[in-house]
Amino acid sequence: MKTFLFYTTLFTLIIAKNTFGQCFLTRISGNMIWDQTSGNIDLDNILSSQKKDLESFFGLNINLYYGTELDQQGNAFFTPNCYSFNCNGEIVLGKYLMSELSTKSFSYARLVAVFAHEFAHGMQHKYGWSGNSKWRELHADYLAGYYLGRSNSLTESQVISIFNEFYSRGDYGFNDPSHHGTPDERSCAFLEGFKFAYTGSTTVYDAYNSGKRYIFANNPCNRYSPQRVSALDIIYLFGAAPEATILVGGIVLFGSVFLLSNDFYLHPTYAFHFNKKSNPFKYKNGFGWSYGLRKQFNRSALEYGITSVSFKPKLGDATYNYGEKQLLYFNLNYIHNFNFSYIPKRIQPYAGAGVNIGDGIGFTGIIGAYMPVIDRLSVDFRYEVGNRTNQVHFGLIFKYQKEYLWHKKKQR
Repeated sequence: MKTFLFYTTLFTLIIAKNTFGQCFLTRISGNMIWDQTSGNIDLDNILSSQKKDLESFFGLNINLYYGTELDQQGNAFFTPNCYSFNCNGEIVLGKYLMSELSTKSFSYARLVAVFAHEFAHGMQHKYGWSGNSKWRELHADYLAGYYLGRSNSLTESQVISIFNEFYSRGDYGFNDPSHHGTPDERSCAFLEGFKFAYTGSTTVYDAYNSGKRYIFANNPCNRYSPQRVSALDIIYLFGAAPEATILVGGIVLFGSVFLLSNDFYLHPTYAFHFNKKSNPFKYKNGFGWSYGLRKQFNRSALEYGITSVSFKPKLGDATYNYGEKQLLYFNLNYIHNFNFSYIPKRIQPYAGAGVNIGDGIGFTGIIGAYMPVIDRLSVDFRYEVGNRTNQVHFGLIFKYQKEYLWHKKKQR
């Protein structure tokens, strides 16, 4: 480990040089003015060498920049945006941060811990864990501790100084989106990662998953209310792959909205015959189920679901030694309500048409009626006949559709 005096001198030289007077400024982002140099060639070479070691350890290719914090508050950050080929992201180390660390004991060890923390964010992004949350920050602290533990060159005093560094960067802004964790949480996450580095033969991938388990288990130092956590965080911490995380999250979100804006119907179905001229075998009448979702409008409804009917063979003739016939198809129906003065108001008659797809395409006509039993439940009876169907349905309609999703604006 490099000596404290040497790096204190280097860090002090950085601030002594006016960044605005340099020839090359990359861009302004993240409340920093970016540059390709720290202002000191020796420090640039040292950190470039450190970057190569971190890249090899974490399996990343990172672009390193130096920034002047516009608010003069020490900072460093990782961004997945990249402007070069085969790059996993960019890390910006703040010059005020380095100046601040230079006044503390074991300054370079503290800086390496911050550097490793940002590399851990790069690894999280590579494996699909994006967004902002306290959990990601504590997980990055854990991996930083693991990296330093694997160096096998830190003294007890250096470990304590880094522990104190993470402790000092904790906060109690529980409702702040930028909340990184309390002092206890941050220092404990670092220490647990450091300890994991000494538990037998492990890799950074083992540490990555161990850190997830540690965070998910609400670690022993986590005595405070956790920050709000997104559904994707929870799915990801359960071990889902990045693609699965995004897919499941999308399905859950879409499915929730979809189900909340539909009714559900369930019909036992009696079919009078298996109506297919090309089939030479004889079948009895069939029985099955029709079920699906139903969008109710003012005087009409759109249904989309599945019908499954089984037909048993007629075995009176020994010639017909064949098995049961299963008819399965997707059906899309449109029905329209009618009001007749001679029919009680509780009974709602309707007629409509539909199409069914499965082993061919069929078209049907529908007549029927439904009657409310309670507020969210109606009984439904209908007759359906077409070029492939001849069926009677008698079942239930579950009124689950949330009115505010479709009609709230009309009611105002």
